[in-house]
Amino acid sequence: MEQTNPSERAVQEAHEEAAEEHIHLPPPSWAPIILALGMAGVTFGLAFGAFVLAIGVVLLLVGLGMWVYDEIKHAAVADAEASHSNGTT
Repeated sequence: MEQTNPSERAVQEAHEEAAEEHIHLPPPSWAPIILALGMAGVTFGLAFGAFVLAIGVVLLLVGLGMWVYDEIKHAAVADAEASHSNGTT
């Protein structure tokens, strides 16, 4: 019979608990990158002119809209999964 010290036993228990837990990560999205480009475009547009500013504002609004849409979509999916797992329809 193999003896394990308390620290090894604690590590094994932590790994078992981590295996049981489900960590939810959102899927990849282009929205944060587009939003950041829009913010940079607005900043450069303030210094370099109206054309760059307009492009920055458009990118900013598109990125923000994509991000909000993604969050609404993921919230609806999470609600559907939660109601399905609770047995309600």
